[in-house]
Amino acid sequence: MIRKQTSGPARPRSDRATGTGETPAPPWAAFAYLAASIAATVSAGLPDHLNIVWLCFFTAFQVALMSLSVPAAALGTSGRGYVSLDRMSLVAAVLVLGPMPAAWVGGASALIWTLAVDPRCEPWPERVTRGIGNGGMFLIATLAAGTAYEALGGMAPLHNLVLIGFARACVMILVLQAANELLFLPITWSGMSAAARRHPIDWRSTLNELLIGLSGIIAALAFTDLPPLGFGLYVGFVIVIAVLFKYVVGIAVRERGRADELGAVNRVNQAAHSAVGLDELAEVILREAGGLMDFAAFIIGVYHRTTDEIDVRLNYDAGVRHPPNRRKAGAGLLAWTIRHNESVFIRDRRVSRHPAIRDSIVHGRTSVSLIAIPINFGDETVGVMSVQDYRPNAFRPRHLRLLENFAGQIAVAIVNTRLFAELTANQQELETRVAKRTSDLQRLTASLEETMRQKESLVAQLEQENRRDPLTALANRRHLDEALDREMQRARRFRHPLALAMGDLDGFKRINDLHGHALGDDVLDRVAGILRGGVRATDLVARYGGEEFVLLLPETDEDQAVQVCEKLRAAIAEAPWADLDPQLAVTMSFGVTALAKQSQTAAALLAGADDALYAAKRAGRNRVCRSPDAAPPKLKKRQSSP
Repeated sequence: MIRKQTSGPARPRSDRATGTGETPAPPWAAFAYLAASIAATVSAGLPDHLNIVWLCFFTAFQVALMSLSVPAAALGTSGRGYVSLDRMSLVAAVLVLGPMPAAWVGGASALIWTLAVDPRCEPWPERVTRGIGNGGMFLIATLAAGTAYEALGGMAPLHNLVLIGFARACVMILVLQAANELLFLPITWSGMSAAARRHPIDWRSTLNELLIGLSGIIAALAFTDLPPLGFGLYVGFVIVIAVLFKYVVGIAVRERGRADELGAVNRVNQAAHSAVGLDELAEVILREAGGLMDFAAFIIGVYHRTTDEIDVRLNYDAGVRHPPNRRKAGAGLLAWTIRHNESVFIRDRRVSRHPAIRDSIVHGRTSVSLIAIPINFGDETVGVMSVQDYRPNAFRPRHLRLLENFAGQIAVAIVNTRLFAELTANQQELETRVAKRTSDLQRLTASLEETMRQKESLVAQLEQENRRDPLTALANRRHLDEALDREMQRARRFRHPLALAMGDLDGFKRINDLHGHALGDDVLDRVAGILRGGVRATDLVARYGGEEFVLLLPETDEDQAVQVCEKLRAAIAEAPWADLDPQLAVTMSFGVTALAKQSQTAAALLAGADDALYAAKRAGRNRVCRSPDAAPPKLKKRQSSP
């Protein structure tokens, strides 16, 4: 069964140490369940026959199984509390003793376990309050399940198991589980997150409880069918199974804890060697320590020997992150740890006589469990680290060893921070001297630097203008010549394909004559945009002159180039030219050629594209033509196409 905490004030601490993941409920809830259980007992009345011996036996059996429980988190479920086989003994008690005696067994065992066996560390008033609530919850849930079993015609003790009897027992187990969940849910609803409220029941844990409950039917049959010695051996076997289960889970939890600690140490080491600052490393250590141990306060301070001050860089207390502060070492736990260069490990401050807390000045709530560790670099104490909690026995020796490991990394960070501060101070002083001596030189060179900047800006502007067409922002003839020469050399060297296409707007002179040169410029600019957007980033689009454009297509053969030009031709013909002028229509003809010979020159390649373009014009315009087989040696000079 998963037992869940029913009372006690909330503490500012994590849930990892106990593995319960619980949200304590207010004390009124515990006493409300106590009052409800008393009312249920009075209304149910006393049973006709009550065997005190078996009542005590089942109570002891229940407490024994509870004491062999394991944290629910250790099994990898999202359940809260502890998991054990006590649901088996509780179901068996209902089937053997009846509803009311079984309810007493459940309530008494829950109260005894909470007061005497529950491993959680808490003040006795809280433990007593929680024990009352747990006992009341168990009594009410068991009585509800037993009453449902009797209402269905179930008898106690159970002598044989027929189908109808098994069905009654299953209903009783379901009622017991439902009552357990429903009684627990109201007292924790206010402290649950939105995600937890959407899924308040862990179905894997519920299934486990139902399976364990079914084993209680077998225990009840063993009670009625076996002699007392046989039933005693059966109970002993169950307890042995529970002991082995707890032992195996304990080993797994310890190994997982060691793995988690090694992982945390490794992450802190990585943070320390990644040149993070002291404050960043302190945050990493706080996060890693919070995942491995349960604490209310975490403090990291840097000790300045020259001024005898402690610079508290991290002060986390009760869920509140206090701002950094600097104070005299004086007396108290931190100062004693620094002066004696000795770790302090106090399990319970209320009974401890450790000299470190003899003259301590406490502000606010007093911590009960304490660990303080000096942070040493070589033989020098450079700081102090402390974790504290308001519960007794909150820490173990392994927590002390873990924090001592972290302290070594903090020491390196503190020394690095000091060295960096000294280096910064020296650098600032040096910079001041250099600035003072070079101020005159800076004034003399300021005007020269401004002139050089203007010159560089002008040169960059001129270079850009020399390589770009001012109207279309495409590459100009000069840029094309450079790129063509470079791409031809690369194509020859690696024997890769290279294509070149030349395009010319059809009837562009007529467009200028009918619509004006301003609109003609808009047409050229739009065509340039279509060409630029229709090729790859590695291709080059250049304005060759007037209404002529050249496409340089590396890694492209002639067939592929024809396909590219055909798409561009269609895009230009289908562009929304009516938004410039309702009567405007623009088309373009293309001539395509490709590098055919290693000895072919750039002029010959351009001439081949030019001849192909002439062929497209002669064939009726608005089309793409390939170059003839024999390209002329020179590029023809021609006027703008009519």
